[in-house]
Amino acid sequence: MQESAIILKEHGVRPSLQRVCVFRYLRSVKTHPTVDEIYTALLPEYPSLSRTTVYNTLELLITNDLAISLDFGDGFLRYDADCSPHCHFKCKGCGKVFDVFVAPPDCTKIVPAGFTLTGTSLYMFGLCDKCSVGKGGARLLRLRSAQAPAGMTSEN
Repeated sequence: MQESAIILKEHGVRPSLQRVCVFRYLRSVKTHPTVDEIYTALLPEYPSLSRTTVYNTLELLITNDLAISLDFGDGFLRYDADCSPHCHFKCKGCGKVFDVFVAPPDCTKIVPAGFTLTGTSLYMFGLCDKCSVGKGGARLLRLRSAQAPAGMTSEN
């Protein structure tokens, strides 16, 4: 808990108990949780915590570059404490969101003249490895491998 409090202080955020617990939780999971998922996970240990406090804390973390929000068009946001340049893949089968540690493309050259690019996000959609197998993905991968030129596989 101390490490999270120190990071908050370094970013000018007063490390209240609620802020520290939300930030620590967000840093500890890789599931890209929603406000409700964070609230539900923390409630047993912090019964006085409210959804509003979780939401406000997440907004404060975003404002201070300690978290990012992800909007996949589902009607709710997901959150990530990893602010390093990377992309996200959402499985249309199970709904899980995965980090893809490749920087989003550099779009500075395609932005209209006079515009200033301040960020780039890349969301990918498809089926994860587990859902691909369950939905005929293994068959599709076998077909692609059979059609691939010599020396190439579907993993290339």
